[in-house]
Amino acid sequence: MIDAAEEKFYEQWAVDRLRPHYKRKPFLKGLSISLIFGTLILAISEIGWYERANMIANMSGNGIWMVVAILIISFGFAWIYQQFTFEMNEQRFQEIKYLKNKK
Repeated sequence: MIDAAEEKFYEQWAVDRLRPHYKRKPFLKGLSISLIFGTLILAISEIGWYERANMIANMSGNGIWMVVAILIISFGFAWIYQQFTFEMNEQRFQEIKYLKNKK
């Protein structure tokens, strides 16, 4: 029932789950995804594709606030993605553990 890949994951996660779960790789992956979306939003707003949003953005002021907001949202998304990745690995570990104990 448990193949070699699941057994390898089980052994690796049994060690890694005890360490602090603030890993760099999932954080950077989430950060890069969110910064790509932020860059697309900035590009669309600079092109003037949506005229009403452009009028409101120009009326309310500074473009630096938009960049700051995108950075804050990007770091928040990266942190949430990191936590999500840890929880998914933990759930997979618990399922494999249940299957091993069931035998």
